[in-house]
Amino acid sequence: MARSFDDIYQIAPDAAVRRLTAFRETHPSRTMEKEGMIYRVWDLGEGERAMVFLPSGMGHGEIWFPYLTDLCVDARCIAFSLPECKHMGDFARQIHKMLREDLGVKEVILVGSAIGGLITQTYLRLYPDEVIGQILVTTGAPCKELPEEYCVRWTSRKGMALRYQFTPFEPMRRQMGYQTFDTMCPEEMQDGMTFWRAFIAETYEHYVYKKQYVNLNCLALSEIYRTKPFYKGDMQGWMGKTLILESPGDQYYKERERGLLRDLYPGAQVVSIGPIGQFALMANETEMIGHMRAFVRGLK
Repeated sequence: MARSFDDIYQIAPDAAVRRLTAFRETHPSRTMEKEGMIYRVWDLGEGERAMVFLPSGMGHGEIWFPYLTDLCVDARCIAFSLPECKHMGDFARQIHKMLREDLGVKEVILVGSAIGGLITQTYLRLYPDEVIGQILVTTGAPCKELPEEYCVRWTSRKGMALRYQFTPFEPMRRQMGYQTFDTMCPEEMQDGMTFWRAFIAETYEHYVYKKQYVNLNCLALSEIYRTKPFYKGDMQGWMGKTLILESPGDQYYKERERGLLRDLYPGAQVVSIGPIGQFALMANETEMIGHMRAFVRGLK
């Protein structure tokens, strides 16, 4: 059985917990449905132009809450949690419909971390005229030029989907949260990152469910690396701008793939966010927000 909020967050500093609870009280999420899929959505601000935040493999859009509260003074900020779609294109199409049909957004600045960055790039190729900028945070480049050996760790996940069908998921959820934190957060930082340990634990225990996790992390992720749909020059006519926030310590996307990502967007602004890889999103939020704010303010 999932633990309570108080049990999970008893390890975290009071100030950090108060910041989260204040966000939830002030900006509660709402649910939206498209094509039978249920999304949780956080929407801060107004206007037809918005920053759209897409999460990593946990699929929990609330991980962006420090960014939403800070950057909403510069632009409308919308974050999505991800349901159980099996294809990156399904996420992109459904999110596009919600933005256009339900939220009144006509121009977007996409922000995607890890798997969210793959959805961002898919969305851009489907709706290039509506995307004025994209911010890619520690993400990959499933493109034609990527060697097969770099894809195996992701394509092999398709086989895991069958294993999960016969494995009780509930007993695994808490352990999956611990493993995710231990994988992303460098060991020397872990004692000081207890809030994010608790947040990741809460995410897995309360917001990640079996079909959503398997479809996103085993099927959709596997498919995009098997098909490798992007290639150099495919966005040559796009008039928008790209900011790539990359890390030499990225736990998932190594230098060869990071280099190919830069090649996909030859005019991109590329910023190194330090050696801690995926965890920079949580540990270096002030620096990351500064880069994002400068990028957004530079867009026409």
